[in-house]
Amino acid sequence: MTDPADSTIPRRKVWRHERLITEHVFDKLRTIDCGFAEFAAALELAEVIDERVVADDQTKELLLVIDWIRPLHVVVVVDDRHEEERIVTVYEPEPGRWDDEYRKR
Repeated sequence: MTDPADSTIPRRKVWRHERLITEHVFDKLRTIDCGFAEFAAALELAEVIDERVVADDQTKELLLVIDWIRPLHVVVVVDDRHEEERIVTVYEPEPGRWDDEYRKR
């Protein structure tokens, strides 16, 4: 597994494993009025803006999606041991907490 500290951030998201989407994500998509097809298409152009090792074979990535009506942040846990990428939440970043490009707090 590549050490996230050695990677270049930001970078385009490359999906390496099967994607699993939590029920929470579906609830959040309904809340922000984003259809699943729109969301799935937008994920193809997502950018990794932060990543952290959370366990031996798991990395948490924060993605930025800007190809939607409004910017979205998506949290993904990449689990190399189980060969899956769990999309755990999606939200609209609060402008006051992020820079103008929604990449840094």
